[in-house]
Formats: sequence, structure tokens, C-alpha cells
Amino acid sequence: MNKKDPIIFILPISLGLISYLIKLFTNLPIADPLLIALLLGICVNIFLKSKKNFPFDITPTMRIFIPIGIVFYGIANLNFVRISEVDPLIFLLIVAILIIYLVSIILMGRLLNQKREITYLTATGSAICGASAIAITSPAIDADSDDVSVSLLSVAIVATFGILLISPTLGVLLNLSSQLYAIFVGSTLQFTGFVEAAVNTMPMMDANEEIVKLALSVKAVRYLGLLFAIPLFSSLKKKKISLPWFLPVFLIAGVVGSLMCIYNPSFYYAILSPIVRPVYLVLWSISMAAIGLYTDLGKILSINGGRALIMAFASFIFATSTSLIIMPFISIGG
Repeated sequence: MNKKDPIIFILPISLGLISYLIKLFTNLPIADPLLIALLLGICVNIFLKSKKNFPFDITPTMRIFIPIGIVFYGIANLNFVRISEVDPLIFLLIVAILIIYLVSIILMGRLLNQKREITYLTATGSAICGASAIAITSPAIDADSDDVSVSLLSVAIVATFGILLISPTLGVLLNLSSQLYAIFVGSTLQFTGFVEAAVNTMPMMDANEEIVKLALSVKAVRYLGLLFAIPLFSSLKKKKISLPWFLPVFLIAGVVGSLMCIYNPSFYYAILSPIVRPVYLVLWSISMAAIGLYTDLGKILSINGGRALIMAFASFIFATSTSLIIMPFISIGG
């Protein structure tokens, strides 16, 4: 083993742990540890001048930690019990928004001549669950570190703009009830933490436990989109029917977690979930730190970066408009 090889793991592991600790101690819903880890990796990369300071392949970190994280992610988030409790009309709303996100970004990607990997990652990150969706999808389409960084940063910028300006402004102007606003942000915002923060910080809203639970339940349904988006984009990339090996693992993990939730809910919610969630967050934060360390900053600031930002922003506007159009047909709490 080359004497430099240990740093392949030591540096991203350190940055990943720091990112999770930042999330843990700040306790801010919008402090996504995956995004923080990516930014820390990029900053260290800049400090060391360029990725030429890493003359070895740093991707083994991604190949090891992302697949392991997928198992824990499935157990914690692909909860079919929670999904089954969502009202059918809300479920249809979510499906419509997922389609709007995916179709609009694919079409814009072709129109703007965007790199396919960035198009697919931006689509899954926007439509489903931000950094987590990008982390899961990246190995299925053989995306490189620059693709992941460009996509994640574009989605994060738009999500921040959405939670700070678009969502609360529309909520106030349209006088949405607490329940409808929870459904609105749960079906449109990209990051789970952003959904929670949007509900808790909304002016004049009764943000009780049930309202937060409703928003997160709506968001949870969007995780199902991974079961469709991953094989779709993997097949489009490889130009043949492709089912990544980890997708059945993700599904099985979700089924196992759901069964535990049914037969021993106290164990699932009090013990299993609090343990599983930090595990996958740390594993993926380490992976994102590795990606940041090997990202070419010039690629982020390139024309592809600008295109990705346009795609993420436009699709968010389309999804938001769709949600508001369908919202009057949902008669929950007004």
C-alpha cells in the first residue's frame, strides 16, 4: 500500500464526522451534514490549491460508504407504514409533482445540452430528497465527483431560496392553513430538513407535532420515487435496461424497517431509528467530503453549473405551481 493511501480514508472521514457534529450541535434542520461535508471538502481542496494534491483515486471511499449507507437509509426512510397513512389525494399530488420535476429537468437538460449525469442527479435531488437522492443515484449512473458537486450545490441554492422566500411568501399571500402549508412544502421542497424548518418557522402557523408529522409524511412518500428514478436514469445512461444491484437492497431494507415498525413500533421509533439515521448520515457525509476533495472548482463555476442552476430553479417553479393548482382539491383543514 502506498504510504499516502491512508489519507484516502482519514481526511474524508474526519471531514464527514465534523459535518455531522456541526449538525448535531447546532440542531438546525437546514444544516444538512451531506451538504456541509461537500462544502468542507471543496474548501480543503481549494486550500491545497487543486486536486493535483491528491494523485491517487479517492473514490474508494464513495464505493465503500455509499452502498452501506443505502441499507440504513432504506430502513429509516422507506417506511411503508407512514406512506400508507397518506391520503390518496395527497398521494396523487405528490406523484404529479414528481413527474413535473423529473420531466421538466430532463427536457431542459436536453434543451440546454446539459451533461446527462448532471441532469439525472439534479432531477432526483430536486424531485425526491436532495443530497440523499443524489448520493444514492450517483453510483447507478457512474457520476463523477464534479457531477455530484454541481448538482447538489444547484439544488441546495434553489432549496434555500425556496424556504427563505418563495414558500413562506406564497403561504402568506394565499392564506394557506397549517395543514395545507405542510402539504405544500412537503411536496415541493427538496431537503427533508428544509421541510421541517419551513413548517416550524412559518409566521402565524400552529406548528404543532401533528402538522410537522403531516409535512414529513408527505415528504416520506417522495422516497418511493427512487424506486422508479434510479432504474430509469441508469437505463437511460447505459442505453439498456439496467437495475443497479443496490436497488433491491434498498427496497428490502425498507420492507424490513416497515415490518419492525408494525410489529414493534416502540423499538423502531425509540431505538432503531435514532441509531440508524446517524449511521447513514455519517457514512454519506464521509462520501460527500471525499467528493468535495476531488471536485474541480472550475467545473462548478462552468457553463454546466449555470445550466444546472437554471434547471433546478425552473423545475421548482413548475412544481410549486402544480402544487398550488391541485391544492384546492385537497379538503384537509380548509
